[in-house]
Amino acid sequence: MTASEDDIGGPVGRPTMPRQLNFARAGSLLLGLELVGVVVGFGSTVYFASALGATALGVFFLFEATLSTLGTFADFGLNGAIEKRISEGADPGAVLSAGLVLKGVLLVALAAVVVPLRGPIDAYVGTAVVVPLLVAMALSQLALLSMHVLRAELRADETAVIQFLRLATYVVVAVALVLFGAGPRALIYGLVAGYLVMLVGGAVRVSTRPTRPTMRQFRTLLDYAKFNGIWGLGGHVYNTMDILVIGLFLSSAHVAAYELAWRVTVMTGVVGGVVANTVFAQMSAWDASGQRDRIAATVRDGLLASLVLVIPSFVGVALLSDRILGLVFGPEFLLATVAFVVLMGEKLVAAVNNVFDATVRAVDRPDIGAYATVASLSLNVVLNFLLVPRYGLLGAAAATGTAMAINTAVLGLFLRRVVPVRFPTGPVGWCVGAAAVMGGVVVAVGSLLPESLPALVGQIAAGGVVYGLVVLASPTLRTKLFATVRNAGA
Repeated sequence: MTASEDDIGGPVGRPTMPRQLNFARAGSLLLGLELVGVVVGFGSTVYFASALGATALGVFFLFEATLSTLGTFADFGLNGAIEKRISEGADPGAVLSAGLVLKGVLLVALAAVVVPLRGPIDAYVGTAVVVPLLVAMALSQLALLSMHVLRAELRADETAVIQFLRLATYVVVAVALVLFGAGPRALIYGLVAGYLVMLVGGAVRVSTRPTRPTMRQFRTLLDYAKFNGIWGLGGHVYNTMDILVIGLFLSSAHVAAYELAWRVTVMTGVVGGVVANTVFAQMSAWDASGQRDRIAATVRDGLLASLVLVIPSFVGVALLSDRILGLVFGPEFLLATVAFVVLMGEKLVAAVNNVFDATVRAVDRPDIGAYATVASLSLNVVLNFLLVPRYGLLGAAAATGTAMAINTAVLGLFLRRVVPVRFPTGPVGWCVGAAAVMGGVVVAVGSLLPESLPALVGQIAAGGVVYGLVVLASPTLRTKLFATVRNAGA
């Protein structure tokens, strides 16, 4: 990276970062690697489902859910607070040092709670996991912290490479251990190895170096984290509460079927995640300098980018959910057929939520996110415990979708008061029409082909081509796409 003006004349200790992020270039690299990661992750999941079966795979998914739960409390908003404060440019080294101290305290305290509970934890997951759980918790927290620091330095594109290396390490190690008969532990050890690689890669690339902190840095982090932690808890509940409750009331096979359906739907939201990770630090800098008019335009474009793939994915899953689960993963995963459709519908709302969430954090209002989280978190927990015992996997999906809708509504109402956000109704409406045409083609092709995996691939490919052509027929969408390609190469 070449030196910028900030390196020469900026405040002492300010990290090397460009004044403005090229959204198209950074976003294109992030999206490209994310898509490759989606293919690798999806392929490995198909293999693990076949090699291990639903019950053993469910053990690993419960380990991941438990790790996520512990990680939420080990962080409790610190990573986001560190990213926010470093992106503002004031004493980044001291901010990082204060964050590391606070995170170390949380990790030690949490380990002191987990060790005496090793018996119940092992029984819940289905195998002895406390030692790898603690190791994974420490590695993942520090690795994720390095990603937040890189994004704060406006180097979001570099995080994509490191994240992909983590995934590749996980897959290689896990596949090798599965071949040696390690069972679900193969995936656990692969996960630990992946976080180790991610930590090393992040630590090497981060340019911010720790300096002596003062009480001011501790206070500013805690002021932001106290709300951001509640926000993060809501994200954890959104991602794992349904799995945790399914693990309590249903079998490991139900856990595996639901989680596989969830992961397929998450893949369709990759663009929304890339948009949020790419634009947060830049919008934060604009907010700090009073340029909220630039934020509004970015939010509008971000909403369109987040929805452009999710809309046709919902139509495709609504038409092909049983074939996707049964033919790709196996008949034992058909337990989640109806829940699969509901979860895909929830991703339509989540695509909007990704952009709203990043914007609210960027304008330094974590309290709003906390209020929205308290409402949706409470509803999510209550609905899961009410609906899962009665309606099974469908109840879990309905609980998650309802909570996401409430959270998004609260964030949207707040943003309308501080940023002149306008929803891209015209372009999104065109995408809906294109998805409807695509759905007709998928049904027509399916009526001509036998029910098989190659036929399913043919249906999806034909639908994707038709959707892309109809989308490109829109002058507005075509112009935006070509402009993005030109900017990415600039």
